[in-house]
Amino acid sequence: MSRTDTTGCQPPVVSDPLPNVIPSCSICILAGAPNIGKTALLASLARDFRDNRPIFGHQPNQLPALGVIAADRNWARGAGVWFERVGYADVHYYSMADDLGFDPRSLRRKFERTQRLLEFTDRLALPPGSLLIVDPISLFLGGNLLDYDGCAVACHEIRAMLRQRLLTILATAHAAKLKADKRDRYLRLQDQILGSTAIFGFSDTQMYLAAPEEVGKSYYAFLWHPHGAPIETFSLERDEQGLFLPWSGADRGNQARVLALLPENGSEITFGALRELADAIPLSLSTLQRTLEKLLEDGRITKIRHGVYCRNIIH
Repeated sequence: MSRTDTTGCQPPVVSDPLPNVIPSCSICILAGAPNIGKTALLASLARDFRDNRPIFGHQPNQLPALGVIAADRNWARGAGVWFERVGYADVHYYSMADDLGFDPRSLRRKFERTQRLLEFTDRLALPPGSLLIVDPISLFLGGNLLDYDGCAVACHEIRAMLRQRLLTILATAHAAKLKADKRDRYLRLQDQILGSTAIFGFSDTQMYLAAPEEVGKSYYAFLWHPHGAPIETFSLERDEQGLFLPWSGADRGNQARVLALLPENGSEITFGALRELADAIPLSLSTLQRTLEKLLEDGRITKIRHGVYCRNIIH
């Protein structure tokens, strides 16, 4: 059986934005529940790409440019908030909601939505090798996220656009609504991505951001699942601005400090009073909250009702 020579069809080579994790000319998905912080995390990742900082221990390649397509809210009250907070307010972006010349009725033609994405991309005029953030990409995946065929074809159309322009997409997507019973959920976080399995099969790296209540921990869990590298999971927390940081944990020293703030006789104390006492140490609000969760988990204190705690007395 002869092999067809396709060398003339191969595009020029550009560097992978994040080797082994985000390949060049790929479609990578960051999913999570609405308002979980996906855009905030993306803004931090974009800043790290710009500054060529290591991303979760992996060294990115220097990008010629980075652009953002905001396809939901207007820029000033949506993604722009997070890009300003991370110090990347001058990022090159296109906001569909702010484009007074765009007729949203054109989105009713579902099978033309990938063409709309192409048009928005070309407005950014990104050079080859650039990273394109699309927030969210769900709007451009064929009009019905449960339609395997429609999603697959849309992914192929988008991938062709990326090959022609030598761009890579890192896009947000939504998770399905979670059921209250954790025993009735998907075992893997990435399997909670809303829509057809075509989104898995025809994209490249899937990423997922989970809230503490999803993983039953006191931290956020962020994972990525590349096709050609092992799955990695990272523990994160949010600072006072809502930006993500590596989880610092509730170490023994802070546990001892916070426990000492509760009355030794087991009487009640409010969270407000604890916060005032913690400020004087000083301990940040996030550290206080995290440490209280750890003390509760270890059975050293009790939450009597909302915002009221007591020390557990050992007789």
